[in-house]
Formats: sequence, structure tokens, C-alpha cells
Amino acid sequence: MRTNSLTLAHPLRLFATRLPLVLGLALAAGCSTSSGGEDTDTTSDTTVADTDHTDTPDGGGGGGNVVVNEVFTTGNDDWVELYNAGTEAADLGGWTLRDDDPTHVFTFPSGTIVPAGVYYLLSRDPDIGFDFGLGAADSVLLYDGDTLVDGITWLDGDIPDDFSYGRFPDGTGAFSMLFTPTPGTANAENPTVVCGDGARVGLEVCDKTDFAGVTCETFGFGGGELTCVDCASISTDSCTARTAGLVINEVTSVGDDRIELFNGSAAAVDLTGWSLVDGADNRWVFSPATEVAAGAYLVLTKGVDHDFGLGADDLVELRDDQDATVDFADWPEGAADPSWCRIPNGTGGFETCTAPSFGSPNAQ
Repeated sequence: MRTNSLTLAHPLRLFATRLPLVLGLALAAGCSTSSGGEDTDTTSDTTVADTDHTDTPDGGGGGGNVVVNEVFTTGNDDWVELYNAGTEAADLGGWTLRDDDPTHVFTFPSGTIVPAGVYYLLSRDPDIGFDFGLGAADSVLLYDGDTLVDGITWLDGDIPDDFSYGRFPDGTGAFSMLFTPTPGTANAENPTVVCGDGARVGLEVCDKTDFAGVTCETFGFGGGELTCVDCASISTDSCTARTAGLVINEVTSVGDDRIELFNGSAAAVDLTGWSLVDGADNRWVFSPATEVAAGAYLVLTKGVDHDFGLGADDLVELRDDQDATVDFADWPEGAADPSWCRIPNGTGGFETCTAPSFGSPNAQ
């Protein structure tokens, strides 16, 4: 019996709902925002305890009672939310924000005023000098000169993809994982998680019939019904095999990022005008007259055949000459190392293979 399970530490991307960051650029709405670019994962031995906070005299650079209130570290959308929990406006001009790398420093411009009870949202944006990313294990440190005003350190796994890390209640509570990121607004208390109530909440990957849109086809099968095992894992035992045809049969996200197609049909397939598309919408088009014979494999290698890399958590689609998706492979973090392949070969669902088998049948 084969059961396709998802761990809480690394839920499939297709299980997550990414928060669209459509943010204004005005403090009047309770925040000041910016947007960002490529993420840089940095770690060190720096450890900062969450500190106590007291009001400081305002005026002439006074900081009020400003704290780090929430952080978001997914992909290129990193942001940090500060909150003035005091009763007076705070002037942050000249203050700095850093992560656990001492060379990563953002300086708040002169005239940066945060009124009492207001959130200040700082989104990653190289144009304003906040050009370092927040890693899976990292820190956010707020300094007034050489004085550490507030700081938070987290470890790998504390902030899963699409969740945030913040205080509840705002300004005073301890930091914890927040199911719903709330950039520039009050943090929301996590709802109670009850396995078996039919509602997928927090880190649950399923709950009875709630699979967040994931189906047997998501795992590469032809159809059938998924089963929720214990709200932390999904069984594909009731899924049905694909009809034999041209499929993505195996991929690897390490080394040469090979992609294997297999034609399980009885006729050759002409790939003229067809393409491969990865999770970042990079496209590679097959050369004219490329053909995969019946029962044959076509193995494509990065730098030789295709020109994009495959990430540890990524996907690749096979699209026909009308740009319709014929097949796709979507794997969670680390699952394509050493390879993500169909079992049984050509018709089964995807799982992590113990050894690559490019150009030959995938082992049972």
C-alpha cells in the first residue's frame, strides 16, 4: 500500500493560499509600505531574546514604545511590521533595522514619524535601502543608535510558507506563528484547530473532505478520491492510474535538473510548438520536429536541452502547441531530491524515488 503523506513542516505549495500584498504607500492608512525583490537566506549564531519595552521621552528622536510586531519571510515578499504601542508619536529618523547579518542595515529616513497606536509596514525594496531578505532562520533587530530597542529571532520551521510570525495581542504579546498574515493591521488570534471538524485550519493539510482544492490529479493520478488520514497526511490509495500517454515521468531539482518525458501511448508524439514551463513562468520551447516515439523516453538536461533551473519546491508543466497543459509535476520542498517520479512508471502518481532512473522505467 502506498500512501502519499504531507508533513506539517513542509506542506505542498498547492495547499497554501498566498497572501496578495496589494499595499498602499501612505502612512495615513496606518502603515508605510514598500515592496521587494529577491530573497537572501542568511543565518548566523546571533540570538536575541524578546525584550521588555518602556516608553521613552518623545520629541528630539524619542521612540515612544515602538516594537517589532510581525514579520513575513516567504519568497521575495518579505516585510516587517512595527507598532507604536505607546501614547505618544515616535520619531524613528536615524534608527536602524537589521537582521542577523551585521552588514544588513536599513536606516529609517529623517522625519519618519509613527503616531501612537499606528502600524508601520516596511516591505523589502532595494530602491529604499531595505534590500536584504529574511531567512528561514533569522532575526529582526530594531536599534536606536547602539541601543537595541526590540528584537526577535526565529528558527527554521517557526514560520512556514505563507504564515507570519507576530505578537498577539499587538505590541505586548509573545511571538508565535500566525495563520493569517495581517500587514499593517491588527494581528488576528489563531482559531482553534480541531481535526475532524471538516474545516482545514492552520497547518492541517486536510480535514475530512476539505483538501483546499487538492485532488488525485495534483499528485499525478488520473482520478479518484483522496482520503484524509489524520489531518496531517493524505492517502492516495483510492486514486486511479492515468491513461497511458505522453507524461512528465521524472524530474530532479539537484545537479543538472533533468526532466524526463515518457510516451506510454501506441503512437509517436510530435512536440513541435510544445513547451515546458516552470513555477516562475520561465518557458522553454521544443525544437521543431522533436518527436517521442511510442514507448520511448526523452530526457532533457539543464544547459544542454532546457535553460531554466528547478527549485527544491517547484513545478514544471508540459504544454501543447495551443498552450494547454497536458501534464504537470508539482513537488514540495526537497521531494525532487534525488528525483520525483511516477510509480508505476508512466501511469502512477508522483513520489520521491530512492534513486534516479532517467531514460529507463521507474522502479517500484
